Amino acid sequence: MATRAPIAERQLAVLIDFENTGLKSIQWLFDQVSDIGRIIVKKAYADWSVEADKRDQLLELGIEPIHLFHSSGGGKNSSDIRLAIDAIELLYQSPVDTFIIVSSDSDFVPLVNKLRSAGKTVIGAGREAVVSRTLVRSCDRYFYLEQSDKVPSTEPSPQEERHKEQVDQLLMRAVRAAIDEQGRVVGSKLALTLQRLDPSFDYRTLGYSTFIKFIEAFHWLKIIRPKGSGDITIEFIDPSITSTVEFAHSETWQSEIDTAWSKRANKSGQSIPGPTAAMDAARVLDVPKLSASPYKTLQSLLEASDTLHTKWSRDKNTIVRR
Repeated sequence: MATRAPIAERQLAVLIDFENTGLKSIQWLFDQVSDIGRIIVKKAYADWSVEADKRDQLLELGIEPIHLFHSSGGGKNSSDIRLAIDAIELLYQSPVDTFIIVSSDSDFVPLVNKLRSAGKTVIGAGREAVVSRTLVRSCDRYFYLEQSDKVPSTEPSPQEERHKEQVDQLLMRAVRAAIDEQGRVVGSKLALTLQRLDPSFDYRTLGYSTFIKFIEAFHWLKIIRPKGSGDITIEFIDPSITSTVEFAHSETWQSEIDTAWSKRANKSGQSIPGPTAAMDAARVLDVPKLSASPYKTLQSLLEASDTLHTKWSRDKNTIVRR
């Protein structure tokens, strides 16, 4: 039976949708994937007649420019089409087993699905501000190019606080999904589960040098270290938290909260006071208050649910029907 090549021997192809992402963080991206395998193909797609000033940067990075003329009547998607054609040719005519698609364009989702269905690993990279979550979830792993510019801050912004809440929720889901019948999970399995649940997850971008240090930051997890060499084991400090997580992530809570909010909105207009909306959500999640649930705030609750996010929005301290 055939086995997959060791990580150090993996063959990588980097295909760059230049008009969508540019080259600003490409060297950083190359550094991030350097431990995955050897890059044997580097191509960037654009109309290089109008991007001539990028020649020296392309040569320095060892990237092959794929030139595409854009006619006055169209040509917007010519780069996308050529990139997809080259990817399929590499799929069937080269030893490449890992494709790195550098784009934020959701039009590449069918290509990603095709490559993965053929047994290939697909890594995406693009701008977090514009990338579709559909594209991120389609990949095995996804890098946000803005991470190369981030500088650690002593005072976290509101956006960073919300991101921390999302990471907290993601870790809860991963532990709950990966634990065995004894309520434990080994570190390597948990790391893999986190990556599968959210391909953009990377503990290093959160400021942790190792996965163990990342886990140590969560007071509700316990780390069991082996006496000798070997993997760590992780478990919940309070086993009862598993039942809360299981309920909070079931498929019914989203519709139940939507129903509760809809009843109030029908009586009071199209908006609901924030404290009242939070009280309804806490009742559905079976917690004394919303901050005691995996969703600490109304904003994080909306971001965690596609159902609620499409029907409701937050306006200051009010929940409004869209």
